[in-house]
Amino acid sequence: MPLKSKTKKRLECMSRNLVALVLMMTICVASVITVMAKTVEVTIVDNGEETSISIMDANQENVLETAVRYQRIQPVGEEDSVVFDSETNQLTIRRGIDVTVTADGETRKVDLYYGDTVAEAVEKAGFVYGENDVLSLDADKALEKDAEVTITRYYHVSVTADGKTQELLVKEGDVQSALDAASITLGKEDMADVKLDTALSEGLAIKVARVTYEEETKKESVDYAVKQVKTDSLYEGETKVQTKGVEGERTIVYRNKLVDGKVVETEEISNEITKKPVDKVELVGTKERPSAAYASISADGTLIDHNGNKVSYVKSFTGRCTAYTGGGWTATGRPAQYGNIAVDPDVIPYGSKLYICSPDGSIVYGYATAADTGGFASMGYIMADLYFDTYQECANFGVRNMTIYVLS
Repeated sequence: MPLKSKTKKRLECMSRNLVALVLMMTICVASVITVMAKTVEVTIVDNGEETSISIMDANQENVLETAVRYQRIQPVGEEDSVVFDSETNQLTIRRGIDVTVTADGETRKVDLYYGDTVAEAVEKAGFVYGENDVLSLDADKALEKDAEVTITRYYHVSVTADGKTQELLVKEGDVQSALDAASITLGKEDMADVKLDTALSEGLAIKVARVTYEEETKKESVDYAVKQVKTDSLYEGETKVQTKGVEGERTIVYRNKLVDGKVVETEEISNEITKKPVDKVELVGTKERPSAAYASISADGTLIDHNGNKVSYVKSFTGRCTAYTGGGWTATGRPAQYGNIAVDPDVIPYGSKLYICSPDGSIVYGYATAADTGGFASMGYIMADLYFDTYQECANFGVRNMTIYVLS
């Protein structure tokens, strides 16, 4: 074949191959362009860390499968949160985390997701914290795996001791911790009205009672005894004090228990006679009285006393008389003793010398002096109140009609 013809054929063949190549390249480029047109870029945020993948069919399932296959993320579990936003082509993964919340002596475990806040953990745990309480982490802090949150309570508490009341904001604890915060120390027997191991609560009022002791000394009189000695130097019915009785003294010491200054308990710790009494010795007459008759008022103004002596008088009064005893002093300053009687001084003047016996002379009081004021005598109920040395003599005398002779 001539050279010209061969060259022509080669050129035709090369032209055909070139056309075929161009056609093939056109088809490939078109395919690539078509594939690229269907592929999207997806951003994956896994616990705050970002990565991205290109994928043709962008949905949550395909994105997760592709990302795990190409080891862009760890597999997602049931405890994790997955959200796909088709508008922004972003897949957000928040891994599940365990958080413990402790408050009021109790610890609760809650399931949350990475990025949840401390406040959300407290709420899900079922606790409430007030404005005075303190969180171990900021309320808006994002939580991470195995986070621990503690709520420390603070309470408004009042403590009253030693006459003063302190209003305090006290960290959770017991009554003893509140006393410590108030700088109050309990003595061995001091008492708080709330048990020391009682947990604090809002508005709790605590009162402390101080216990002290003091000794108190009291003195009491000791009665003297009365001894009677019979004597024939006195007539029957007559008595005379030989030795005056003197009261003794008893000293008693008490130990008082005081709560906040008030006595609540008293204990006797000693009791002894520190001054012995002196017995009263009384002479009692045994001498038989001579018989005598007594005139009420004779023509010559005389009477015969129980000793048979003739006595002059200026006037006489007959009426009801009573008896009294007890010692002391009379209104005129004389000692209250036998022979010093109480009268109405407007009727019988103070200092008047008297002789007293029953109208028939069978009962004799004897010589006396108007020395005291008788209340009933002043009111006219009785004529006089006769003093006797003993209660028994008063009881024996009772109330009688007697005649009082005012001696000249």
